[in-house]
Amino acid sequence: MLRPLGTLVAVPAAALVMLLASAQPAHAQLIISEFRLFGMGSTTNLRDNNEFIEIYNNSGAPHTVTASSGTGYGIAASDGVTRCTIPNGTVIPTGGHWLCVNSTGYDLGAYPAGNGTTATGDATYTTDIPANVGIAIFNNNTGGGSYSLANRMDAVGSTAEANTLYKEGTGYPTINGSFPINQSLVRDTCGKGGNPNLLGPCTITTPKDTDNNAADFYFVDANGTSAGFGQRLGVPSPENLSAPVLRNSTISTTLLDTCFGSSVVPNRVRDLTPDAPNNSTQGTLDIRRTFTNNTGGNVTRLRFRVIDLDTFPAAVGFADLRPRTSPDVVVTVDRPPCGSGTSNITLHGTTLESANAPADQPNGGGFMSSLGVGFVSLGTPLANGASVDVRFLLGIQQTGNYRIYLNIEALP
Repeated sequence: MLRPLGTLVAVPAAALVMLLASAQPAHAQLIISEFRLFGMGSTTNLRDNNEFIEIYNNSGAPHTVTASSGTGYGIAASDGVTRCTIPNGTVIPTGGHWLCVNSTGYDLGAYPAGNGTTATGDATYTTDIPANVGIAIFNNNTGGGSYSLANRMDAVGSTAEANTLYKEGTGYPTINGSFPINQSLVRDTCGKGGNPNLLGPCTITTPKDTDNNAADFYFVDANGTSAGFGQRLGVPSPENLSAPVLRNSTISTTLLDTCFGSSVVPNRVRDLTPDAPNNSTQGTLDIRRTFTNNTGGNVTRLRFRVIDLDTFPAAVGFADLRPRTSPDVVVTVDRPPCGSGTSNITLHGTTLESANAPADQPNGGGFMSSLGVGFVSLGTPLANGASVDVRFLLGIQQTGNYRIYLNIEALP
């Protein structure tokens, strides 16, 4: 089910809806959650090898790798060659990830992950996987006849992939790989197919897995490029075993000030001041919420991931929003018992996370952007039962109706 942070309605430009998806148990499996087979690069070789394959534990419980044969689970391309092995004994936590990268060209290794870690590969390879070729994960790494449908855990491939073992359904539309773009294909976790102009709540609470690649994935690019599989502003955001995991069900949210409605100060602030250098030509929108740790232990890393958003390319009547970094500010609140007096509190900002800022996100955030709360760290953990007040700053490039959905990711 969905837990709203506000009331979902079609609203004018000066308002925002922010909703939070909550985690639910899903199918007992590992799935491919994000990947790319080319990216940016100063040479054709680097661009073609700028690849990663992200695996997600969609089972609702920690998953311990136990191969049916060999030394682990194999991640292979349709040439049958194993690119990475997830070793036997590896434990992927509930809502956690494992990352396979091509070390020849992968350039997102500086993207933030856990406490003091970044999105380096949990395993690496050096043999290029050409654009639009199918990939799959198997319950073994023996290869040959062991890479069969009966042993396949998940697969993603384009319509150009002839081997049906390495795609589901007819495959996703082919991506134009003839020019360098900072892109990836991501699995839908909202249910709206990454539509940048579609109001309403998310229709799913777990990653979409209908065995139809074209329906389950969508394309994101930091320039909103049209490359054959839809068009939307978004960023690649690879996650490895050290990254924060999904915590929607154990970190709760309330209005910053429950004495006031969600659409008014101090819970929401609209600033009309243009700020074109920061992708805010129509000003900004500042959303404030309080998050409470109910995990049962200290939280040492807290961030939020955008899974649904009205953004570029925005149709007439829809907003074009760009998540951006925000500093701490001091605000005045009137908390219960309402009317008994006001107090000043520190509202903690969020950082738009990036591997190579600002070069890899010149247009601000979009789909799959992550926003980290620097106040929560190993040195200043959020204790069980404690709360933190957080602000989300959105640049507005076009006014109109809009919505935003976030997932919560945290450690431990």
